[in-house]
Amino acid sequence: MKKTLHFVIAVVVYIAFFRFVLYRAVGNRLEFNSYMDYSQLILKGWIATILISISALLLSLIVGLLLYIMSNSKILFLRYIAEFHKTIIFGVPLLVIIMAAYYYIGYAFNIDNKFIVGVITLSLYTGAYIADIYRGAIESVHVRQWQAAKMFGFNKYQTYRYIIFPQVIMSILPPLTGQLALLIKGSALLSYMAFDEFFNVIETTQASTFAYAEGFIILAVGYLIMTVPLLFVIRLLEKRFNYRGA
Repeated sequence: MKKTLHFVIAVVVYIAFFRFVLYRAVGNRLEFNSYMDYSQLILKGWIATILISISALLLSLIVGLLLYIMSNSKILFLRYIAEFHKTIIFGVPLLVIIMAAYYYIGYAFNIDNKFIVGVITLSLYTGAYIADIYRGAIESVHVRQWQAAKMFGFNKYQTYRYIIFPQVIMSILPPLTGQLALLIKGSALLSYMAFDEFFNVIETTQASTFAYAEGFIILAVGYLIMTVPLLFVIRLLEKRFNYRGA
């Protein structure tokens, strides 16, 4: 009961703060009716963001794993490629990478599909960070686990498949959640290559209706609807794995 009360108080304080900011900024002039004429367009943009986010989420997990494997490869040039890629990603803003990918790299390879360019760009960007999440989790496994696998004659694949990965799943979930949520929000930058995703559609609608505050509220709610279920699913997975480990 006490926990619920504190939760309600926190929610009320948070809502009161934003209501105060909105009142001081725009008064009581919030009008969402002007967005009704664009509801279908907004819905299509929101669905496009979900599709590109899911595609990039799945591909970034694979890219991160490949980069981790390359970083630990005995083939030296593969290790250098992985390190070069991560260095570029860590040092260059996502917006710059998106612009370069669409206007130059995509053109060089004759890829004019904005969806494909967006998915590849987001996955390559997020995959670099996920590779380090994999590395930190795998390297946290005690050396005796590796020794035990070697003693039982496991090859490298069997060691990772049956011993290492089952142990690291729990440790990668919290940082992985943050990266995946950032990927979804980072998809808004695809508006700079004129991809009709959620953010770009809202910007276009704002320019037509001049209802800017309402548009930002719709944006916030739309992205929360996308990210909150992801956080909820990760929490359920954490509880499930904790239960199994008990």
